[in-house]
Amino acid sequence: MSEKVEDRIKELEERLASTKVNKATQKSINFIKAQLAKLREDLIRIASSKKGGGGGFGIKKSGDAQVSFIGYPSVGKSSLLNLLTGGKTHSKVAAYEFTTVTAIPGMMNIEDAKIQLIDLPGVILGAATGKGRGKEVLGAVRTAELILIIICFRQDGTINITDLDLIRKELNDAGIRLNTQPPRIQIKERNQGGIHFTYNGNQLMDTEEVKSLMNDLKIRNAGVYFAEPDIIPDQLIDFVLGNRVYTREFVVINKSDLMEAPIPPEKITEAIGHEHWVMVSAKNKENINTLKHNIFMELNLIRVFLKPPRQEADMNEPIILHRGDTLKKLCRKIHKRFISDYRYSLVWGKSAKHPGQKFDNLDHVVEDGDIISIYLKR
Repeated sequence: MSEKVEDRIKELEERLASTKVNKATQKSINFIKAQLAKLREDLIRIASSKKGGGGGFGIKKSGDAQVSFIGYPSVGKSSLLNLLTGGKTHSKVAAYEFTTVTAIPGMMNIEDAKIQLIDLPGVILGAATGKGRGKEVLGAVRTAELILIIICFRQDGTINITDLDLIRKELNDAGIRLNTQPPRIQIKERNQGGIHFTYNGNQLMDTEEVKSLMNDLKIRNAGVYFAEPDIIPDQLIDFVLGNRVYTREFVVINKSDLMEAPIPPEKITEAIGHEHWVMVSAKNKENINTLKHNIFMELNLIRVFLKPPRQEADMNEPIILHRGDTLKKLCRKIHKRFISDYRYSLVWGKSAKHPGQKFDNLDHVVEDGDIISIYLKR
């Protein structure tokens, strides 16, 4: 069954690659994209239901955030994990492929935060279809708050950018969307009336194109609203099919000891497509602290400090939150009764208009360095 689906995917990908993009072919292109998306969903579902296919690596989330390492075999993921965690993991290291055959968790301590790092088996082509333990690898990646894609220098001193492109495609085929946000789309299905399309701002798709694509996705009657401009067909397909994960990537270029001549940073940025990268050498232990700092910054973590009522603030034990978190998230992290018994909070710091500002609700967004007193019902 999976072979037939794979063959159909290959056929449609070839058709898509050979179709010239213009106004006359756009509906046909959208139809192919919709079919491909549904077939890839079917393929992942088939791989997940196979007997003995495994139910994932079963790693329990711990710490303040979770980061997954993903890359092809022998790029140095295990060595990096051991360095980042101070050698407090048991990720096997060897100079041959597929050394890591299961997920290895480790804990990195930085800036008072505890960050769980997951070293995953080397991903191979076809991972999205369940090959090479790919189902478990990609399943673990979907739960991470940050994905570290590990690539490396080749023996000839050049960077293997091809691996980065292939891994990105694997992740995309598995429903993982990197460095983007979910589209602001609303769809209300109805019993009749066809497709009614409204939108905000300039749009790339017209009403007929939206209607056609919705019909390709088996939705015949619905109100469709684009709340932001320039929604593309792929975003509408993602929204309808669901089960998409939106997360960030950070690229680690390992084995810089093989670099024969300095490469201008702007050339690396251009090749990668963004500035979120760092060059390291696990062998020579170079730039490891820079990588640690980058991971912390990419996770958008902040520290807040608790001040028990009528006592001094505890500045030695911050609570780690994410930028944009509210008092409700803080209370939930302390204990669930802090939400049910909440009365008000007093806040000192950047998020307060004046020292000791009172907040009766839990919707207030806290900032890094805030000092907070929480008062509960007696």
